[in-house]
Amino acid sequence: MASNNIEIEAKVLLSQNDYVKIVNALHLSGKVVSQTNYYLDSADRILKHYGMILRIREVKNQFTLTLKAPMAEGLLEKNQVLGDAEAQRLIHENVFPEGDIQDFLGILHLPIKELKILAQLTTEREECSYKDTIIDVSKNTYSGKTDYELECDSDSAHKSQDTLRTLCEEVGVPFVLNNLSKETRAINAATGSK
Repeated sequence: MASNNIEIEAKVLLSQNDYVKIVNALHLSGKVVSQTNYYLDSADRILKHYGMILRIREVKNQFTLTLKAPMAEGLLEKNQVLGDAEAQRLIHENVFPEGDIQDFLGILHLPIKELKILAQLTTEREECSYKDTIIDVSKNTYSGKTDYELECDSDSAHKSQDTLRTLCEEVGVPFVLNNLSKETRAINAATGSK
């Protein structure tokens, strides 16, 4: 089963102290959702070259393969649910599952057989509503590192950024947009790249 979404988001990296401030200001419930992302690309980062991200996300032993591709505003997000056996074959043996994502990569003549797991990142995320948008507050762990992130996803980049700016100002947290994705941070840390 596959689905397509358009994702328009803004993100701010937080210090650990600012993360605690945001969590307290939003009165988060402590209902943390943990997920692990496995990021795929070729050794020469062909997907990155085209601005794409490919990952397997595991949440509560459920696996989703996701491809994100750039659009004029936001990202086209293609999702494909994987069975446990399909996910394990891709994670451990680089056997790419059939389906919409393989078909899409094939149309673009991308080297599917060269794609492999380059990094793994675990996120502990809490979500809440703030000014009619959804805010995510995350703690990310990868390659012995931990970072913290504030994210807003809405129907426009402008609205996402304004919402985060307002929240950061209210809480007294620096508002600096983060353009370095979790995938890039995790792969850079895993491969020693910059």
